[in-house]
Amino acid sequence: MTLSRGHVLGVVLALLAAGAVLAFWPREEPGVKEAITREVVKMTDAAERKDMAGLMEGVSDRFHSGEGWSKQELKGVLLGQVLRGNWVRVFVRDLQVSEVNPTRGDVQVKIIFGRSEADQLEHLAQDSVLSAYLIEGTFEKEADGEWRVVQARHRSLGPTELL
Repeated sequence: MTLSRGHVLGVVLALLAAGAVLAFWPREEPGVKEAITREVVKMTDAAERKDMAGLMEGVSDRFHSGEGWSKQELKGVLLGQVLRGNWVRVFVRDLQVSEVNPTRGDVQVKIIFGRSEADQLEHLAQDSVLSAYLIEGTFEKEADGEWRVVQARHRSLGPTELL
């Protein structure tokens, strides 16, 4: 059985149409919890890659901290934490996100910074320098549709609180 050019063209056009429908089909926006969780993961990945621009994309220009830091002051603190030393590993533990309303959510998370070649948290303590913090903050969906942290406070965690 041979297919005519018309049949082949019809099949190709049908496949292209199906692909276009899938590509442009409206996607449901993630809920508040999922959107904030994705942003936290994206920010910690950027910190591990020492990508300060990527990390700071997740921080609102309206940011203020419990310590009185603005966005620029926070950037200075994070530069010191992320760029100091050769190997930086960033681990997220006990991430809890709660929806306040459709454009606002609160987060509590333990962030552990390690200077090590470890790729698993359990191996991080071997030949490593650790810093760990409990961060509590608020994310808001801004006018451009992006989720950014608008306020946060932190406290250092002791060794018994790490894991």
